[in-house]
Amino acid sequence: MKSDGIQRSVRANRHDRAAGDAPSMGRVVRMPGTGLPKESRRKRKTRRGNRTRQNRRKVVRTWSFVICCFAFAILGTIIWLWLLPNMFPEEEVAARTPVKAEVVARVASKFPSPPEQDALVMVKHALSIREAGQIAGYFRVGSASPQEVVDFLRGMEARDGAITDYKWLSSMDANGLSIDGVLVSFKSEDKPLNRLALLTPDATGKWQIDFDAFARTVKPAWQEILAKRAGLAQVRVYIAKDSYYNGPFKDDKLWSCYGIVSPDTDAVLLGYCKTGTPQATALERFFSKEIPVPRAILEIRRVEGAEPRQLEISRVLAEDWVMGDAPFDEQFK
Repeated sequence: MKSDGIQRSVRANRHDRAAGDAPSMGRVVRMPGTGLPKESRRKRKTRRGNRTRQNRRKVVRTWSFVICCFAFAILGTIIWLWLLPNMFPEEEVAARTPVKAEVVARVASKFPSPPEQDALVMVKHALSIREAGQIAGYFRVGSASPQEVVDFLRGMEARDGAITDYKWLSSMDANGLSIDGVLVSFKSEDKPLNRLALLTPDATGKWQIDFDAFARTVKPAWQEILAKRAGLAQVRVYIAKDSYYNGPFKDDKLWSCYGIVSPDTDAVLLGYCKTGTPQATALERFFSKEIPVPRAILEIRRVEGAEPRQLEISRVLAEDWVMGDAPFDEQFK
Protein backbone atom coordinates (compact mmCIF):
# COMPACT_ATOMS: atom_id res chain seq x y z
CA MET A 1 0.00 0.00 0.00
CA LYS A 2 1.29 3.28 -0.95
CA SER A 3 1.97 5.69 1.84
CA ASP A 4 0.13 8.47 0.16
CA GLY A 5 -3.04 6.35 0.12
CA ILE A 6 -2.80 5.80 3.89
CA GLN A 7 -2.30 9.45 4.39
CA ARG A 8 -5.40 10.23 2.37
CA SER A 9 -7.51 7.86 4.43
CA VAL A 10 -6.57 9.35 7.81
CA ARG A 11 -6.31 12.93 6.75
CA ALA A 12 -8.83 15.16 8.57
CA ASN A 13 -11.50 16.63 6.40
CA ARG A 14 -10.48 20.13 5.89
CA HIS A 15 -11.92 22.68 3.67
CA ASP A 16 -9.55 25.30 2.80
CA ARG A 17 -11.35 28.57 2.03
CA ALA A 18 -10.25 30.16 -1.12
CA ALA A 19 -10.09 33.87 -1.44
CA GLY A 20 -13.55 35.37 -1.83
CA ASP A 21 -15.39 32.43 -0.14
CA ALA A 22 -17.86 33.16 2.67
CA PRO A 23 -16.65 32.30 6.17
CA SER A 24 -17.95 29.12 7.79
CA MET A 25 -20.47 29.92 10.62
CA GLY A 26 -20.60 26.45 12.04
CA ARG A 27 -23.82 24.92 13.26
CA VAL A 28 -26.67 27.41 13.43
CA VAL A 29 -29.66 26.80 15.76
CA ARG A 30 -32.96 27.32 14.03
CA MET A 31 -35.01 30.25 15.38
CA PRO A 32 -38.69 29.73 16.21
CA GLY A 33 -40.78 30.30 13.16
CA THR A 34 -37.93 29.94 10.72
CA GLY A 35 -38.47 27.54 8.01
CA LEU A 36 -42.21 28.24 7.99
CA PRO A 37 -43.83 29.59 4.92
CA LYS A 38 -44.25 33.36 4.95
CA GLU A 39 -48.05 33.10 5.04
CA SER A 40 -47.94 30.95 8.23
CA ARG A 41 -45.64 33.42 9.98
CA ARG A 42 -47.89 36.29 8.93
CA LYS A 43 -50.97 34.46 10.28
CA ARG A 44 -49.26 33.82 13.62
CA LYS A 45 -48.40 37.50 13.98
CA THR A 46 -51.94 38.44 12.91
CA ARG A 47 -53.48 36.16 15.55
CA ARG A 48 -51.34 37.71 18.27
CA GLY A 49 -52.31 41.19 17.06
CA ASN A 50 -56.00 40.26 16.93
CA ARG A 51 -55.91 38.93 20.50
CA THR A 52 -54.31 42.14 21.71
CA ARG A 53 -56.90 44.27 19.98
CA GLN A 54 -59.74 42.06 21.31
CA ASN A 55 -58.41 42.39 24.86
CA ARG A 56 -58.23 46.15 24.47
CA ARG A 57 -61.81 46.23 23.18
CA LYS A 58 -62.99 44.14 26.15
CA VAL A 59 -61.32 46.52 28.57
CA VAL A 60 -62.86 49.53 26.81
CA ARG A 61 -66.33 47.93 26.77
CA THR A 62 -66.09 46.96 30.44
CA TRP A 63 -65.08 50.46 31.57
CA SER A 64 -67.69 52.04 29.28
CA PHE A 65 -70.37 49.85 30.85
CA VAL A 66 -69.23 50.74 34.39
CA ILE A 67 -69.15 54.48 33.60
CA CYS A 68 -72.60 54.35 31.95
CA CYS A 69 -74.10 52.51 34.94
CA PHE A 70 -72.57 55.05 37.30
CA ALA A 71 -73.88 57.96 35.22
CA PHE A 72 -77.39 56.46 35.01
CA ALA A 73 -77.39 55.88 38.78
CA ILE A 74 -76.50 59.53 39.43
CA LEU A 75 -79.09 60.72 36.90
CA GLY A 76 -81.78 58.48 38.38
CA THR A 77 -81.03 59.73 41.89
CA ILE A 78 -81.25 63.37 40.77
CA ILE A 79 -84.56 62.78 38.96
CA TRP A 80 -86.00 60.88 41.94
CA LEU A 81 -85.01 63.61 44.41
CA TRP A 82 -86.56 66.24 42.11
CA LEU A 83 -89.82 64.35 41.63
CA LEU A 84 -90.26 63.06 45.15
CA PRO A 85 -91.71 66.21 46.79
CA ASN A 86 -94.10 66.70 43.85
CA MET A 87 -95.33 63.12 43.61
CA PHE A 88 -95.85 62.13 47.22
CA PRO A 89 -97.39 63.81 50.24
CA GLU A 90 -94.98 64.42 53.08
CA GLU A 91 -96.36 61.56 55.17
CA GLU A 92 -95.65 59.07 52.38
CA VAL A 93 -92.19 60.53 51.86
CA ALA A 94 -91.54 60.17 55.59
CA ALA A 95 -92.47 56.49 55.38
CA ARG A 96 -89.76 55.97 52.72
CA THR A 97 -86.98 58.24 53.97
CA PRO A 98 -85.52 59.18 57.36
CA VAL A 99 -87.44 61.94 59.10
CA LYS A 100 -85.59 65.25 59.08
CA ALA A 101 -86.88 67.96 61.35
CA GLU A 102 -87.87 71.17 59.58
CA VAL A 103 -85.93 74.31 60.42
CA VAL A 104 -88.58 76.36 62.22
CA ALA A 105 -88.25 79.57 64.19
CA ARG A 106 -89.68 78.91 67.64
CA VAL A 107 -92.69 80.89 68.72
CA ALA A 108 -92.19 82.57 72.08
CA SER A 109 -94.20 80.66 74.67
CA LYS A 110 -94.40 80.62 78.44
CA PHE A 111 -94.98 76.86 78.33
CA PRO A 112 -91.91 74.68 77.64
CA SER A 113 -92.27 71.82 75.19
CA PRO A 114 -92.63 68.34 76.66
CA PRO A 115 -89.49 66.16 76.52
CA GLU A 116 -89.35 63.70 73.64
CA GLN A 117 -90.16 60.63 75.73
CA ASP A 118 -93.08 62.36 77.48
CA ALA A 119 -94.53 63.45 74.12
CA LEU A 120 -94.31 59.92 72.71
CA VAL A 121 -95.94 58.38 75.79
CA MET A 122 -98.74 60.96 75.72
CA VAL A 123 -99.53 60.35 72.03
CA LYS A 124 -99.52 56.57 72.48
CA HIS A 125 -101.93 56.82 75.39
CA ALA A 126 -104.19 59.36 73.66
CA LEU A 127 -104.64 57.14 70.61
CA SER A 128 -105.65 54.22 72.82
CA ILE A 129 -108.58 56.13 74.42
CA ARG A 130 -112.02 54.70 73.76
CA GLU A 131 -114.08 56.68 76.29
CA ALA A 132 -115.52 60.09 75.35
CA GLY A 133 -114.99 61.38 78.91
CA GLN A 134 -111.20 61.09 78.58
CA ILE A 135 -110.88 62.93 75.27
CA ALA A 136 -110.74 66.50 76.66
CA GLY A 137 -107.61 65.71 78.66
CA TYR A 138 -105.59 64.71 75.58
CA PHE A 139 -107.18 66.32 72.52
CA ARG A 140 -107.91 69.79 71.26
CA VAL A 141 -111.18 68.69 69.68
CA GLY A 142 -111.76 71.72 67.44
CA SER A 143 -114.78 71.18 65.19
CA ALA A 144 -115.48 67.65 66.49
CA SER A 145 -117.29 66.37 69.55
CA PRO A 146 -115.60 64.01 72.04
CA GLN A 147 -117.74 61.14 70.75
CA GLU A 148 -116.71 61.85 67.15
CA VAL A 149 -113.08 61.70 68.24
CA VAL A 150 -113.67 58.32 69.92
CA ASP A 151 -115.45 57.00 66.81
CA PHE A 152 -112.50 58.07 64.66
CA LEU A 153 -109.99 56.35 66.98
CA ARG A 154 -112.04 53.15 67.04
CA GLY A 155 -112.12 52.95 63.25
CA MET A 156 -108.51 53.97 62.76
CA GLU A 157 -107.00 50.48 62.50
CA ALA A 158 -109.60 49.29 59.99
CA ARG A 159 -109.07 52.44 57.94
CA ASP A 160 -105.30 53.03 58.17
CA GLY A 161 -103.87 49.73 59.43
CA ALA A 162 -101.99 48.85 62.60
CA ILE A 163 -99.71 51.46 64.17
CA THR A 164 -96.07 50.49 63.61
CA ASP A 165 -94.04 53.44 64.86
CA TYR A 166 -93.97 56.83 66.60
CA LYS A 167 -91.30 59.41 65.72
CA TRP A 168 -90.75 62.66 67.53
CA LEU A 169 -90.43 65.64 65.15
CA SER A 170 -89.67 68.34 67.75
CA SER A 171 -90.69 71.95 67.04
CA MET A 172 -93.12 72.66 64.17
CA ASP A 173 -94.35 76.12 65.23
CA ALA A 174 -96.75 77.92 62.88
CA ASN A 175 -99.57 80.50 62.86
CA GLY A 176 -98.18 82.09 66.00
CA LEU A 177 -98.70 78.82 67.90
CA SER A 178 -96.22 76.66 69.75
CA ILE A 179 -96.44 73.25 68.05
CA ASP A 180 -94.49 70.03 68.55
CA GLY A 181 -94.96 67.05 66.25
CA VAL A 182 -95.06 63.27 66.48
CA LEU A 183 -95.27 61.20 63.27
CA VAL A 184 -97.51 58.15 63.69
CA SER A 185 -96.87 55.42 61.10
CA PHE A 186 -99.37 52.75 60.03
CA LYS A 187 -99.02 49.56 57.99
CA SER A 188 -101.92 48.92 55.63
CA GLU A 189 -102.41 46.31 52.93
CA ASP A 190 -101.88 48.84 50.13
CA LYS A 191 -99.04 51.07 51.31
CA PRO A 192 -97.53 52.64 54.44
CA LEU A 193 -99.57 55.55 55.81
CA ASN A 194 -98.82 58.28 58.34
CA ARG A 195 -100.64 60.86 60.42
CA LEU A 196 -99.31 63.90 62.24
CA ALA A 197 -100.01 64.31 65.93
CA LEU A 198 -99.46 68.06 66.34
CA LEU A 199 -99.28 69.07 70.00
CA THR A 200 -100.19 72.55 71.25
CA PRO A 201 -100.54 73.87 74.83
CA ASP A 202 -103.91 75.01 76.15
CA ALA A 203 -104.42 78.07 78.37
CA THR A 204 -103.09 76.20 81.39
CA GLY A 205 -99.99 74.85 79.61
CA LYS A 206 -101.27 71.31 79.08
CA TRP A 207 -100.10 69.96 75.72
CA GLN A 208 -102.81 68.33 73.60
CA ILE A 209 -103.17 66.72 70.16
CA ASP A 210 -105.01 68.87 67.61
CA PHE A 211 -107.67 66.42 66.43
CA ASP A 212 -108.58 68.22 63.19
CA ALA A 213 -104.91 68.19 62.12
CA PHE A 214 -104.56 64.50 63.04
CA ALA A 215 -107.76 63.53 61.20
CA ARG A 216 -107.06 65.95 58.30
CA THR A 217 -110.58 67.30 58.63
CA VAL A 218 -112.16 68.78 55.47
CA LYS A 219 -115.57 70.40 55.03
CA PRO A 220 -117.45 69.02 53.17
CA ALA A 221 -116.05 65.53 52.53
CA TRP A 222 -113.71 64.93 49.61
CA GLN A 223 -116.35 62.92 47.76
CA GLU A 224 -118.60 65.97 47.57
CA ILE A 225 -115.75 68.30 46.61
CA LEU A 226 -114.59 66.06 43.76
CA ALA A 227 -118.16 65.46 42.57
CA LYS A 228 -118.54 69.24 42.17
CA ARG A 229 -121.43 69.27 44.63
CA ALA A 230 -119.61 71.74 46.89
CA GLY A 231 -119.25 75.34 45.74
CA LEU A 232 -117.09 76.30 48.75
CA ALA A 233 -114.83 73.99 50.79
CA GLN A 234 -112.24 74.10 53.56
CA VAL A 235 -109.41 71.60 53.06
CA ARG A 236 -106.17 70.48 54.70
CA VAL A 237 -103.69 69.85 51.90
CA TYR A 238 -100.12 69.91 50.68
CA ILE A 239 -99.42 72.69 48.21
CA ALA A 240 -96.69 73.16 45.59
CA LYS A 241 -96.10 75.63 42.78
CA ASP A 242 -97.46 74.61 39.37
CA SER A 243 -97.79 76.15 35.91
CA TYR A 244 -101.00 74.98 34.21
CA TYR A 245 -103.06 77.90 32.88
CA ASN A 246 -106.32 77.31 31.03
CA GLY A 247 -109.97 78.30 30.91
CA PRO A 248 -110.89 81.14 33.28
CA PHE A 249 -107.34 80.89 34.71
CA LYS A 250 -105.49 81.18 31.39
CA ASP A 251 -103.83 84.53 32.18
CA ASP A 252 -100.61 83.76 34.07
CA LYS A 253 -100.15 87.46 34.88
CA LEU A 254 -103.50 87.58 36.67
CA TRP A 255 -103.29 84.18 38.41
CA SER A 256 -100.71 82.08 40.25
CA CYS A 257 -101.09 78.31 39.91
CA TYR A 258 -100.55 75.71 42.65
CA GLY A 259 -100.81 71.93 42.81
CA ILE A 260 -102.99 70.70 45.69
CA VAL A 261 -102.93 67.13 47.05
CA SER A 262 -104.22 65.24 50.07
CA PRO A 263 -103.26 61.80 51.42
CA ASP A 264 -106.99 61.08 51.61
CA THR A 265 -107.60 61.20 47.86
CA ASP A 266 -105.69 60.27 44.71
CA ALA A 267 -106.90 63.40 42.91
CA VAL A 268 -104.39 66.14 42.08
CA LEU A 269 -106.17 69.50 42.05
CA LEU A 270 -105.04 72.85 40.71
CA GLY A 271 -105.61 75.92 42.86
CA TYR A 272 -105.44 79.45 41.45
CA CYS A 273 -104.80 82.54 43.51
CA LYS A 274 -105.25 86.04 42.12
CA THR A 275 -101.95 87.91 42.09
CA GLY A 276 -101.56 90.97 44.29
CA THR A 277 -104.06 89.75 46.91
CA PRO A 278 -103.38 89.00 50.61
CA GLN A 279 -103.86 85.32 49.76
CA ALA A 280 -101.12 85.46 47.12
CA THR A 281 -98.76 87.15 49.60
CA ALA A 282 -99.60 84.53 52.24
CA LEU A 283 -98.80 81.69 49.85
CA GLU A 284 -95.52 83.29 48.84
CA ARG A 285 -94.60 83.37 52.52
CA PHE A 286 -94.98 79.57 52.56
CA PHE A 287 -92.35 79.12 49.88
CA SER A 288 -89.88 81.53 51.45
CA LYS A 289 -89.20 78.86 54.10
CA GLU A 290 -87.08 75.74 53.66
CA ILE A 291 -90.07 73.38 53.47
CA PRO A 292 -90.25 71.32 50.23
CA VAL A 293 -94.03 70.84 50.22
CA PRO A 294 -95.83 73.08 52.76
CA ARG A 295 -99.02 72.07 54.54
CA ALA A 296 -101.92 74.51 54.52
CA ILE A 297 -105.57 74.97 55.36
CA LEU A 298 -107.24 76.57 52.35
CA GLU A 299 -110.68 77.75 51.41
CA ILE A 300 -111.37 76.81 47.78
CA ARG A 301 -114.33 77.35 45.50
CA ARG A 302 -115.61 76.34 42.09
CA VAL A 303 -115.49 78.81 39.20
CA GLU A 304 -117.83 78.61 36.24
CA GLY A 305 -116.18 77.34 33.06
CA ALA A 306 -113.22 75.77 34.87
CA GLU A 307 -112.10 72.17 34.49
CA PRO A 308 -113.22 69.72 37.23
CA ARG A 309 -109.82 69.85 38.93
CA GLN A 310 -109.45 73.65 38.74
CA LEU A 311 -110.49 75.72 41.76
CA GLU A 312 -109.88 79.20 43.06
CA ILE A 313 -108.04 79.68 46.35
CA SER A 314 -110.24 82.25 48.07
CA ARG A 315 -108.65 82.17 51.56
CA VAL A 316 -105.42 80.98 53.18
CA LEU A 317 -106.58 80.03 56.66
CA ALA A 318 -103.41 78.50 58.12
CA GLU A 319 -99.83 77.76 57.12
CA ASP A 320 -100.07 74.31 58.69
CA TRP A 321 -102.94 72.01 59.70
CA VAL A 322 -103.57 73.66 63.07
CA MET A 323 -105.96 76.62 62.91
CA GLY A 324 -104.68 79.71 64.70
CA ASP A 325 -106.65 82.39 66.48
CA ALA A 326 -107.14 84.27 63.18
CA PRO A 327 -106.90 83.27 59.47
CA PHE A 328 -103.31 83.36 58.28
CA ASP A 329 -103.98 85.75 55.38
CA GLU A 330 -105.46 88.42 57.71
CA GLN A 331 -101.98 89.67 58.56
CA PHE A 332 -101.30 90.57 54.91
CA LYS A 333 -104.30 92.85 54.38
